[in-house]
Amino acid sequence: MPAGLLIKIVAGLLLFLLHIQTYGIDELSHDGETFFKEGKYLNNIFFQSPVHYFQLLTGIGENTWLINKYLFMTEYWSAGDLSIVNDSKNVIRVHSLIHFVSFNSVYIHLALMCLLSLAGVRNLLIAFKDHVKIRSELLFWILLLVPSTIFWTSSIMKEPLMFFGLTLFTRAILVKEGLWKRTIFTLLSFVFLLGFKPYILLCLLIALFCATVYRQFFSTRLIPSLITLITFMAISSAFLDTPRDLLVHYLTRKQFDFVNVGKGGLHALADSCFYYFKPSQYDKLEIIDRKVIIKKPVDSYIIFFGSTKSPVPVHLEPTGDTLLISYFTEGCRSFIETTPISESYSQLIKNIPEAFVNGFIRPFPTDPGSNLKFLSMLEIWALIGFLIWVSIKHRKLEPEDRTIVFGLVVFALFLLLLIGWTTPVIGAIARYRFPAQLALVLAGLILFNPTKKTIT
Repeated sequence: MPAGLLIKIVAGLLLFLLHIQTYGIDELSHDGETFFKEGKYLNNIFFQSPVHYFQLLTGIGENTWLINKYLFMTEYWSAGDLSIVNDSKNVIRVHSLIHFVSFNSVYIHLALMCLLSLAGVRNLLIAFKDHVKIRSELLFWILLLVPSTIFWTSSIMKEPLMFFGLTLFTRAILVKEGLWKRTIFTLLSFVFLLGFKPYILLCLLIALFCATVYRQFFSTRLIPSLITLITFMAISSAFLDTPRDLLVHYLTRKQFDFVNVGKGGLHALADSCFYYFKPSQYDKLEIIDRKVIIKKPVDSYIIFFGSTKSPVPVHLEPTGDTLLISYFTEGCRSFIETTPISESYSQLIKNIPEAFVNGFIRPFPTDPGSNLKFLSMLEIWALIGFLIWVSIKHRKLEPEDRTIVFGLVVFALFLLLLIGWTTPVIGAIARYRFPAQLALVLAGLILFNPTKKTIT
């Protein structure tokens, strides 16, 4: 464990170095910098008013007046109903607590996040050591050193917190440690997953449901059972109009927002909404510092930032009014084109092959982005090769092991589809899909036959 912690901290320092090389600014950038900085803003409130600090820390008694008074300069604190919870706000809360002992040192934050995610690796070891045919020490190092896992969980972002919750959930389900212990682990896992990545919890619950059905009715054949369950769920969803339409609407909106971030653009505040302008429209605007003035007629979208309301097309004429810039980006170098869902369930189904390719197989050598894409590409193809190999030379599985493999595969498939449907940026895909990759690694390890005899 001490050696594992040291390795994770080194991986976190390498992530800092990559940020410096990529963006040329200090040690942090984007999410990491914002969480660290805004955690300090929140921490400072304690020394002005402990009561107000605990109101904002817990959310009990939080109101617009408090936010405007203390956190008006933050970017990530406020969010609307587009998310079940504001997970960015929760990460800021965690870092505000760490600031009490870190003395504003980002390395203390990194070390504590690495320690938490290392505890997650230990949870996985405890959960799966009786279901694989390799030594526990080797399993520990494999789980620790899965490239995408160690890279993204050795950071001060959401991933270490989400990872710890995910592993607690897995341990609570798979290890018989007594009712109270399993209950506590389950409740804690829900707190971490709901607080930091709610869609991961959704995929886990779907996988748990499917694995339970599989164990009861289909436990003899893995692939036919998987196809049967997915087909059943697809047909059922066609008749559940309201939940289906809500899901399609939510995914459409998430995809729209991701495309805007990926392509770049400008969000300007106008009363209760935002106007979104594409980079190709900048010649029709006058941009001065954090302000923008429309100087030529331009088509735009009204965006209800943080809301599930659909964007509204609008034509704007020059009026001389000054709008405040809320979000301004040149776009992502690794942006890829995706097929719009456009509020259509049939289009969502048609997009499944594209979503799977984007979510699991990409990047391709010809995709845009930095040279880091080649590392992600090598990891994916190594994982595919490993899965093919263990599928051919797999061991004979006990019913419980077959059920676990089935659940892991279902979890990975649903997560990869969600990512592929909504995310048009290669860098973001690589970050979001690491739990799915880890699940497939675990499935392969359970299938692995150390005697190297083919099971027919």
